[in-house]
Amino acid sequence: MLIQLHAVLFAMLYLVIDSVKLEFVEPDIAVAQMKMLQQTFVTYQDLREQGKLKFAYAFADSPGGIMVLDVESNEELQKILFLLPSMPLVNRSIRPLTEMKSVESLITELEEIVKSMPVKSKKDG
Repeated sequence: MLIQLHAVLFAMLYLVIDSVKLEFVEPDIAVAQMKMLQQTFVTYQDLREQGKLKFAYAFADSPGGIMVLDVESNEELQKILFLLPSMPLVNRSIRPLTEMKSVESLITELEEIVKSMPVKSKKDG
């Protein structure tokens, strides 16, 4: 008898916030940096096709943008981010994300804990 085991993979969602470093550089370096950014957009398309990039948006008011990555591990996140051609051109911050339903269930659980706490009597106060 053959038993098949199905591994349940939990996606890890991360919000990646990039701000382009603004500094004066020589024109030939600026052109090279623009090509690196163009290569990054090609990489975004590859990540989107792999299901790793959920969405990406540019900021309307300043150079930079955000993206949400769906990865299987911190190591995969690190690999993706380090291999982006834009890596040396941006200041990057990363925030782990969770589904709202998990926050809602946590609040329900906390509510039950608070309800079960002893009530302070008027004599104690």
